[in-house]
Amino acid sequence: MFLGQLRPKVKQPEEEMKPVEKPPAVMKSPDSEAFLETAKAKKFVKKWTGKKKDGKPVYTKRGIIALLKSIFQIPGLSTDDAVLESSEELLSMLGGMDGLTGFLMGWKAKSEGLIKALKTVVGGK
Repeated sequence: MFLGQLRPKVKQPEEEMKPVEKPPAVMKSPDSEAFLETAKAKKFVKKWTGKKKDGKPVYTKRGIIALLKSIFQIPGLSTDDAVLESSEELLSMLGGMDGLTGFLMGWKAKSEGLIKALKTVVGGK
């Protein structure tokens, strides 16, 4: 009994802790041509060339591809997804699809209506 207490305890090998596997980091394509060949970029181009306003296409395929090539060159955008996100934001603003244009037009109509009402009350032309 006494000898058992002096003998160093043999530890059972514990289960080795496996490192948590991270999903592979999303990398930026090596160049703009390779980026444009990805499935996400092709889907993006197809999505934006299909948008119509008053029955006419809002953007041409050539224009969208030129925008993607330009945005791809920005060094701060480290992934392909960041390039697509920035491009989508710009295209939404340029096409008036972000809702701001409609909001501002509503305020313009209200302010013009108020001015007309004040002119009739005051008697001005």
